[in-house]
Amino acid sequence: MSSALALCRRAAGRRRGPAAAQSGLAMVEFALVLPLLLLVVFGTVGFGLAILDKVVITNASREAARQGTVYRGVGLRPTSAQVQSVATSYCSQNLVAFNNSRVCTVSLSTDPAALVSGNTLRVTVTYPFTFLGLTGFIDPFGGSNGITLTASTTMRAE
Repeated sequence: MSSALALCRRAAGRRRGPAAAQSGLAMVEFALVLPLLLLVVFGTVGFGLAILDKVVITNASREAARQGTVYRGVGLRPTSAQVQSVATSYCSQNLVAFNNSRVCTVSLSTDPAALVSGNTLRVTVTYPFTFLGLTGFIDPFGGSNGITLTASTTMRAE
C-alpha cells in the first residue's frame, strides 16, 4: 500500500497537459520583448533630454538678446563678447549633457555696441546634442556626431 501511495504522490507532482508545455514560455517572451522595451525607454529619455536642451538653448538666446538690446545710457551698450558670455554661461549651467560637453556656439547678427535704437539684434545659439544609448553615446540617425540643436532670438534695441 505504501508503494502505491508513493506512486500516486510522484504522479501528482508531475505536470501534464498545457501547463507542462508552457513552463518556460514566460521567460522566452520576456527575452523577446526586453530589447523593444529598452529601446522605447531609452528613446523616450533621449528625446526628452533633446527637448530639454532645446528649451535651454532657446532661453540662452533670449537672455543674450535681451542683454544685447537693453539701453544703459550713452555709449553703454554691451560688447559682443559680453553678450556671447551670457549665452555660454547660461548653457554651461543648465544644459543636460552626460559627456560633459556643455559648450554651445553663439553668433550675433550685428555688434551690440553699434546698435541704434529701433534696430534688431539676432542671437543664434547652436549645440551639438548626442543621444545616450545602451552602448554609450550614439546617434539613432546613424551618425556619431548626434544632431545640432539651434535656437534664434531677434529683439529690437531699446
